[in-house]
Amino acid sequence: MENEKPKLVLVVDDEPDVRMFIEAALEDAGFEVVTAGNGHEAYNRVKERAPDFITLDLVMPKQSGALFYLKLCNNKTWCDIPVMIISAHAHDELGEDDFRQLMKGQGAPRPTHFMEKPVRPDELVRVVCETLGLDPSGAVADDATTDARDEVFSKLKGADLKTLKRIRSVLDKEEG
Repeated sequence: MENEKPKLVLVVDDEPDVRMFIEAALEDAGFEVVTAGNGHEAYNRVKERAPDFITLDLVMPKQSGALFYLKLCNNKTWCDIPVMIISAHAHDELGEDDFRQLMKGQGAPRPTHFMEKPVRPDELVRVVCETLGLDPSGAVADDATTDARDEVFSKLKGADLKTLKRIRSVLDKEEG
């Protein structure tokens, strides 16, 4: 992926720590990433610039991932964008009905892929690369990086809002 313009991935999830985790994994692999916290924001991001791939949570406030997916599929310009559902609620009362409907392919084509949270960054990158016809061998982080990221993600899941804001501040300073 080094010799070509990076592919754009839209990461849609209402949990900031999950968005940051997936964003970091994909950026480390050389992808350009934009994020959204719900289906409404995601639809606006797609209108601004159509991504090459979308990771999509199902259960979100304001507009669910399922509703966003149906809107996306009903637009001829965007209906061929590969979508990976990433959810912890595909098999419980919060998301099971939406997940089942999407996977049946009724009203819209089935999503390209599904992963259950928590996702492994190496597996996520591999699937995105293969779906986009890219060689994943040069994009996947080494085992030590993957293990460190998994450990940080595990700690982030239990962090309170104040801690998450401090971490975001540190990350923002590194970007600048």
